Amino acid sequence: MNPFTLGLLALLAAAPTTPAQIYADFTVSHGDTPLGTFRIRLDHDKAPRPVAAFIGLATGQRNWVDLNSGSVMSNTPYYDGQIFHRLDHDFVLQGGDQLGTGGGGPGYVFQDQYHADLRHDRYILSMAKTGDPNTNGSQFFIVLADESTPASFAAAVALDDLHSVFGEVINDATYPNSRTLIDNFADPALFPTNGERPQTPINLDSVVISGPSLATFDINDPALLLPTVRRSTFTPSYDGSNRFAAIFPRKAQHEHILSAAISLPDLSPFRSILSIDEDPDYEFAITGVTFDTFFVGHTEVDYTLLTNAPDEIKNVGSSLTLSDHEGHTITLTFDGPDVETGTWSDSLGNSGTLSGVTWNDSAPAAGDFISGSSQAKFIPLGTLSVTFDSPAGHRGATTLNLRISFHSPTSGSVAGTNTLPDGKRLLQSFIYAP
Repeated sequence: MNPFTLGLLALLAAAPTTPAQIYADFTVSHGDTPLGTFRIRLDHDKAPRPVAAFIGLATGQRNWVDLNSGSVMSNTPYYDGQIFHRLDHDFVLQGGDQLGTGGGGPGYVFQDQYHADLRHDRYILSMAKTGDPNTNGSQFFIVLADESTPASFAAAVALDDLHSVFGEVINDATYPNSRTLIDNFADPALFPTNGERPQTPINLDSVVISGPSLATFDINDPALLLPTVRRSTFTPSYDGSNRFAAIFPRKAQHEHILSAAISLPDLSPFRSILSIDEDPDYEFAITGVTFDTFFVGHTEVDYTLLTNAPDEIKNVGSSLTLSDHEGHTITLTFDGPDVETGTWSDSLGNSGTLSGVTWNDSAPAAGDFISGSSQAKFIPLGTLSVTFDSPAGHRGATTLNLRISFHSPTSGSVAGTNTLPDGKRLLQSFIYAP
């Protein structure tokens, strides 16, 4: 090998590696006044599920439901032209709602995803949702709180492992003033509000996705467990006595969204039917139809990638190992489905007995659930309650009342009333051995 080759290899070995990156560039305005563009680094390697969902909506690669019409939107960027509907100067800037009210989304929900390295701090991008697990959709927030506002910062830190962090506002050579733009939103003199609603609209004019890792990041990877949206058909039926029925195959682990109106321009979603099993000739009836014309639309959201939580997890000898980000564990072993007892052990070497052991599967075992909004959050979800005979784990738990969400038949994430006085989550994940 000649000296030139040796020298080239040495330079290559010494050269720093470029970290994998995907960026979201937000161009914003305040009323008619352009504000500029800020850049967010998306943490696709640590939070691929929310990143994939966000990219799919931002680029139009993921279908979504127009909540004003019930139409399925394909190849249509979701975020462009929306507003930031919420601004709490000491806390968050929030957007991603197509209705602009704080109550809208893309017509579907998806599961949470947490990572020990992703914590809420100033400039962090995180998924907004309801108080329930698995209610992520399209809404997001950017944290404005920092240690200069202790109460607001503590509230932001309390969101760790409750809301899915998936990015961070950064300064770089392309957008060196990204964080300055975000800092300005914390100034009520620059962006006055009525309550938490900006007096002058803060517009999200566009979101552009780029970066060297974008081409190899598969936003449709089935392992991400994201749902898919598609328009569907039905067979109409009218019996002549003011009763209209939509007849269609009710598919297992799908949500069927029905829209209705007496005129086509007024068509809007009014019922969501969460289906757990199949009914090939399902009939949804609408009574009181006395109009000369009546329009109905049908949209399907496919959740078959989700793991449906088991009806029972307390079979004899089955166990659930709960853990935190630091590797501390508590293992619960159950005595059987018809009793409320079991045993426990923890990673400190302690052990004992359990009482008051109950498990409730949040979704029905079969059939359907009809509501005015999506109920798909319940498919992988269940509630486990236990009482320890003595303090368990490194934080000395005496009772647990946990909502656990299955991401696979043997693992998932933990939410629920497991917050300690210091605001830290006692447990974040579980392994299930049936």
